[in-house]
Amino acid sequence: MKRINVSEESYTNVTNLLATIAEPFHARKGEFLQHAGVPATQVHWLASGVARSGFFNRDGVEMTLRFFREGESATTLTDLITGESGQAAVQFLVAETTIHGFTLDWAQSCALRAQHEVLQHYHLQAAMHGLQSLAQRAYSNGETSAQERLAAFREEYPGLEARISQRAIASYLGITPQYMSRLRREAEAAEAAEGATRE
Repeated sequence: MKRINVSEESYTNVTNLLATIAEPFHARKGEFLQHAGVPATQVHWLASGVARSGFFNRDGVEMTLRFFREGESATTLTDLITGESGQAAVQFLVAETTIHGFTLDWAQSCALRAQHEVLQHYHLQAAMHGLQSLAQRAYSNGETSAQERLAAFREEYPGLEARISQRAIASYLGITPQYMSRLRREAEAAEAAEGATRE
């Protein structure tokens, strides 16, 4: 609620509406929730676990765009919108950990949204939050160092680093796993030196 700036009452109303079309699902680590190249038709709401969205660039290198955690919808909105006309998704969604949650059919979600103002407001707030996150990420990638991007990742996703692979984080930061290891060693050494100075 705090993340997308909606009231508890609105969140409860939205939850009750969406519960009428929600279907439980389970995914193992490494299982794809959405494949690139296939039209996207489902929203995945996560009750537990972590998912990751990304795409493959022209060189076939996997690029991570963002992570989704408990209480979030693992969704690539642009793919859902283009999927309405049968166009293939550009992004993939993959389970970074074991996931439990609910799927919602996008067409049914849209039909409900058209009927209920509270859903329209909720989806607008969620879309605005997503746009802000993408804008901040674009800035971080273009204007900051790898160390700064790692610090921004830790701030945006507190506690997530211990739950997912170093390879996934490196992909998100746009660096190699080897360089990721080096950054972590440097950060640990700096923290140790700072601790020794305080003592």
